[in-house]
Amino acid sequence: MNQHPATQASCKLCRNDRVKGLYQSRRYGFHVGRCPGCGLTFVLDRPTEGQLKEMYGDEQGFERFSDLMSNAKVRDRHARTLREIRPLMTDSSVPARLFDVGAGSGEFLNQAREAGFEVYGNELSDAAIRLARDRYDIGLSSLPLGQEGRGDFFDVITMWGLLEHVLDPLSVLKDAFRVLRPAGIAYLYTPAWCPYDNIGLWFALLSRWTLLLDRRITLAHLQLFSTQAMRKALAAVGFDLLRMDVVCEYNLPVTAYLESLGVPTTVRSPLAAALDWLIDRGLFFRNNMRVFCRKPLT
Repeated sequence: MNQHPATQASCKLCRNDRVKGLYQSRRYGFHVGRCPGCGLTFVLDRPTEGQLKEMYGDEQGFERFSDLMSNAKVRDRHARTLREIRPLMTDSSVPARLFDVGAGSGEFLNQAREAGFEVYGNELSDAAIRLARDRYDIGLSSLPLGQEGRGDFFDVITMWGLLEHVLDPLSVLKDAFRVLRPAGIAYLYTPAWCPYDNIGLWFALLSRWTLLLDRRITLAHLQLFSTQAMRKALAAVGFDLLRMDVVCEYNLPVTAYLESLGVPTTVRSPLAAALDWLIDRGLFFRNNMRVFCRKPLT
């Protein structure tokens, strides 16, 4: 197997300098490694500015993604999370200030506003900022969280499918900690390394066939967290972990995933129906992580 180049000196989370190369994507060419210290699996090659612009500057792509993310299951998931956050808050003042990091087209912030929160958010994609404004009348900052000047200000920070995309997830967590007020709540939702990925890695190591992993680890999804990696990251930043669940939940309709894997149209619908049945009963891969944590009072 073609081993990774020396493009990543240390782990993004625990800064361990003995990252192990795992495989090279046959489709995209980038290299993937894993930290033996915390278990984070991540892309070793840094995306270029051109690649980032191509991934996040497509307005039509964002519109399609926003439409897919407006399905009933995702809306129900957002509403459930807002209900779960409320009793964790030590200050019952209304409205509580909620900041969604990487808010996309504003779907979650729209629901949070309807639930009584005072909403804020940021987004680096101009296309998504326009959609949030046009669809929901929500104004998003174009600045990264590290440039948010209000420290100890927000009651709640949320990150829906954000940490897997960023170049430096530990820095983003530190920024979230800084802008949260003491006793504030952070909610993180991110893909978790699961048995599906173990199967994909097995194929990659034995045959260099990386199709299964190429759907999970890309230049957009730069890292996958283990529960161990997440616990270490939160402890390093200073968060108190309140709850961590690894769940069987899929953000997009199953047909969209099957289409991305090249499954023929003739079998896509019946296969999606079968997979939906398994997912609804929690019998499929537990592929996402839900994390509730708190910034200590002192």
